[in-house]
Amino acid sequence: MKHLAPDFVYTPQGLQSNMLISISDDGHIAAIARRQQGSEVTDALPGMALLPGFVNAHSHVFQRALRGHTHRPLSTQDTFWTWRNAMYAEAQRLNPYSLYTLALRTYREMLAAGYTSVGEFHYLHHQPGGRPYASPNAMSEAVVQAGRDAGIRVVLLMTAYAQGGFNQPPEEGQRRFCDASVEAYLERVEALRATGALVGVAPHSVRAVPESWMRAIVDYSRAQHLPLHIHADEQVAEIEQCLAVHGCTPVELLARWEALGPASTVVHATHASASEIALLARSGATVCVCPTTEGDLGDGIAPYAEFVSAGIPLAIGADSNTRLDPIEELRWAEYCARMRYQRRRVLVADALASPGPLLLDYGTRRGAQSLGLQTGIIMPGMLADFVAVDLSHPSLEGWNAGQGADLLDVLFFGASCDVIAQTWVQGKKVFARA
Repeated sequence: MKHLAPDFVYTPQGLQSNMLISISDDGHIAAIARRQQGSEVTDALPGMALLPGFVNAHSHVFQRALRGHTHRPLSTQDTFWTWRNAMYAEAQRLNPYSLYTLALRTYREMLAAGYTSVGEFHYLHHQPGGRPYASPNAMSEAVVQAGRDAGIRVVLLMTAYAQGGFNQPPEEGQRRFCDASVEAYLERVEALRATGALVGVAPHSVRAVPESWMRAIVDYSRAQHLPLHIHADEQVAEIEQCLAVHGCTPVELLARWEALGPASTVVHATHASASEIALLARSGATVCVCPTTEGDLGDGIAPYAEFVSAGIPLAIGADSNTRLDPIEELRWAEYCARMRYQRRRVLVADALASPGPLLLDYGTRRGAQSLGLQTGIIMPGMLADFVAVDLSHPSLEGWNAGQGADLLDVLFFGASCDVIAQTWVQGKKVFARA
């Protein structure tokens, strides 16, 4: 049993001082109680506030290698689609060893930023050209091992890919993403689960997965109680293509194919219409926004106010990992919303609230729920995932301990992940800033 004694801890009751957090040997929070004279303390954390660990609900870890390298002209007018060609070229260069090395480095960077869990939307499955490795899950196992060695919790969102576009064969750069059949895909999912890895299923998109695959994957996810993640509505061109082929939008097609539900997470939904937002709200699905990547790729700004008004839970993802800083990711979400609606305080629980508490909820509890994890909130029974914020950091200067509710706003609107001094995953300290 460990006993942590920070100056402050953020629980569902708000910011509390002089508390003792007890952690069981299996890494769960056993108790949170008032610290008494003579209380046993194994880890004193003076000058620190413990917050729930952040959750990166959507990552393509291999795209970290592209950071900063795709801003030179790729065409006369660059868009997501020209960037995608550069991404495909990078994907062709990787093998299990190089993917492991890149993932290990990137996951360590995530821990230093305060992410304690990551949903890895993984589609680098086979050799370039599409031929399976001798061990069919070699690439998946490399990613899982990198997470274990780094100390971050990885939920491998095994991505299904069948076609290059609506009723189109895969392009050459997509062949290593594709399985020969949905049965072959599900066999690989089963084999990976048998190793003890945390796994979810992820039909890549309605343009990459036909109806027969989607229904089989949805049925499997519900039978096995696995999270289901899927890209939708990131690009206007995708919506136009879906309308042309199916006579409806991507989210409407997901509803038609019975793919929406409380265990479903729609990634991006940048251009979701009013009817699609209503479908998402009725289904109980989560939306994962990725503001730094959506900004980098020029995707657009999500309809944040409509999501909040509809009660749709939001999570965040670093996606292409062009930046790894959950504080920045959440700040971008609120700032983008302010620019879209030309007003302040968009992401708030009610008209009289400040954004800080809801932003923390999006970055922790909601992301954890989208990945099926018992974390993201500091209370007994949950996994002991924390970030320790250094309250003496210059960027937090002026924070008033007597106005504890202000800490989250000072953090999200005045700081970066440099304020994070320690990161704990399942009761183990896996990062400490020098």
